[in-house]
Amino acid sequence: MNEKKTTKKGSYFLLNPVTKDKIQTIAGEKNVSQADVITEAIDHFYADCDEKYGVFKNMISDLMDEKLAAMQDKLQRIQVTGNVVDRDTKILLEFMNHYYLMNEFKDLITTEKYKTNGMQQAEDLIQKRIHKHRQKKLDYEKRKAHKQQESEA
Repeated sequence: MNEKKTTKKGSYFLLNPVTKDKIQTIAGEKNVSQADVITEAIDHFYADCDEKYGVFKNMISDLMDEKLAAMQDKLQRIQVTGNVVDRDTKILLEFMNHYYLMNEFKDLITTEKYKTNGMQQAEDLIQKRIHKHRQKKLDYEKRKAHKQQESEA
């Protein structure tokens, strides 16, 4: 039992007879006052709440860690892809700058003004590749969802 020497304040509570009998029984068994029994019950209640909160907090933390790990993996892939695209873009810019300088071009003719047959072919090829990659991703996600449904069944 808690042996704290604290100032106690009087309170008056109406309890049902069964609860009152239980408090008296516990007080008799432990040889303490009924107030000490109630104090211990309240302390136990809050300790239990704190423990449940800790367990709940740990469960949420573990779940968040799991989800964040998956997201970090995907973000890392995106970062690697972005780095490759950035590198390739810089290479192309250097090439185009050199090409423009060596041919002594004075103006830039944009694709809005004139689009060559080669440029149109390149755009079509890239659109086909994008469509193919998008379809592969959709097929992968469909297979993944199907496997998940099978494992849940």
